[in-house]
Amino acid sequence: MAVAAVPAAAAPTTVTVTGTVMNGYDPVGTFGTAGADLAGKAFSAIFTVESKPDSTLTSTATSAYLYGRGAASPVSAALTIGSGTYNFAGSFSGTARASDAAGKGGTDMIYYMAEDTDLSLLPPDNTLFYVFFDSLSNLLSRPDYTAFDTVRPGPADAGQGQARIANYDPATGKFGQSTIANLSIDTIRADVASPVPEPATWAMMVAGFAMAGVALRRRRVDARVRFA
Repeated sequence: MAVAAVPAAAAPTTVTVTGTVMNGYDPVGTFGTAGADLAGKAFSAIFTVESKPDSTLTSTATSAYLYGRGAASPVSAALTIGSGTYNFAGSFSGTARASDAAGKGGTDMIYYMAEDTDLSLLPPDNTLFYVFFDSLSNLLSRPDYTAFDTVRPGPADAGQGQARIANYDPATGKFGQSTIANLSIDTIRADVASPVPEPATWAMMVAGFAMAGVALRRRRVDARVRFA
């Protein structure tokens, strides 16, 4: 097992999740109408995973675990249900995990979590969002939470998640009933974003295009001279 602080990634990972709310309640209208029953509604979510200098990565031959708290939190998320979207900054902590152990005495597993409040310090409920799948089938080719093709958990697989939002009422200075959504996952996919070139790289590319243009013009001039 290796444990190490990881450098900031050149490009973040985007994890796309779709599915259905199994049960849930929205007392304040975060996702549309206050007091709405969320059961049966479709959801979509985007998790962004980007390692920070002080994030910690623990890895073995069959697993990888990225974690960080505060400024080192490597995971944020946006959850959309109906007409509303809630953004989880991962300001307290973030986790990304992968296991490729199906057929090796374990399971194939993916887990992402973005947490915004510390239950021991703040309200009577937490603000967090997590999704996971866990399967005895060989769904992953390697223990990598940064990139894998679309996974569709089957009836025999666990593919679930939960969103909890502690609703603070500034008028009373108290926390009211929390928004809760228990989720069933239909699909999940992870992709590494294409890195944006640094300014110095752009400058080199522009200079290269300019030199190529000059060379092309010279070849055209030489061709006209030879045929003159």
